[in-house]
Amino acid sequence: MAVLHNKEEKIEVVLSKLPKKYTDKQFVDTFIQLYSKDWGKIKANYIKQSQDKEPGTVITMPKPELYLKNILETYLAKKP
Repeated sequence: MAVLHNKEEKIEVVLSKLPKKYTDKQFVDTFIQLYSKDWGKIKANYIKQSQDKEPGTVITMPKPELYLKNILETYLAKKP
């Protein structure tokens, strides 16, 4: 199940609010401002995974900030 729905649309909205040269931190901060409920879902999913894991297993989901950076990188790589 996807953690974040309509990723591309949300990324486009966030990018439209940022200057041409932006940092990852600016992207994450702007995403949180615009989509606080989605940010909460991302964090909740990460926390749930880390609590539900068995000892010795690896959490497959990256930390929430890294998760957002990864979806941004994927979006930018696909963009022509």
